[in-house]
Amino acid sequence: LMGLLVALSGFYLLLFYGKSSLFFTHRYIILPAVFALASAAVLVVVGCLGSLLSFRDSIFLQGLFVFLLVLVFTLESTASALAFFHSKKLDSELASLSGMFQQYTGSSQSHISWAVDGAQEELQCCGVQDYKDWMGTPWFNRTGGLSVPCSCCNSTFLSCNGTLDQP
Repeated sequence: LMGLLVALSGFYLLLFYGKSSLFFTHRYIILPAVFALASAAVLVVVGCLGSLLSFRDSIFLQGLFVFLLVLVFTLESTASALAFFHSKKLDSELASLSGMFQQYTGSSQSHISWAVDGAQEELQCCGVQDYKDWMGTPWFNRTGGLSVPCSCCNSTFLSCNGTLDQP
């Protein structure tokens, strides 16, 4: 059961990376998800082996069981350490987002605009820090300095058009 839970978290991280891969310059950010998926696979094997051990008394299977438990511990420790270490690097990765805001066109044909809109909708945010990140961008200047992308809009506010006087 725990193996399935760890696998789901690994798949979620990979899915999130797939949606926001344009924001990150290095692929190392997916390493915790890969280690989580590997440990999930080993956990499922350990669970099956543990069930088998309850019916058979084999020294070899007991040794294999302990080895796989140590392997799971190592994989999960590595995933945790990588997640912690890379969370520090995430700040520097996100600092490069200002360049993406400068290239935002609002067109659904632009990969950058699609990624920015998708991230803002998924994370329910506007900009990296707040909506002020849009000020001074070509998009903001084209709208006369009164608008942010509609992806900044609160999803519960049905008639939002991106003007700054709306939530």
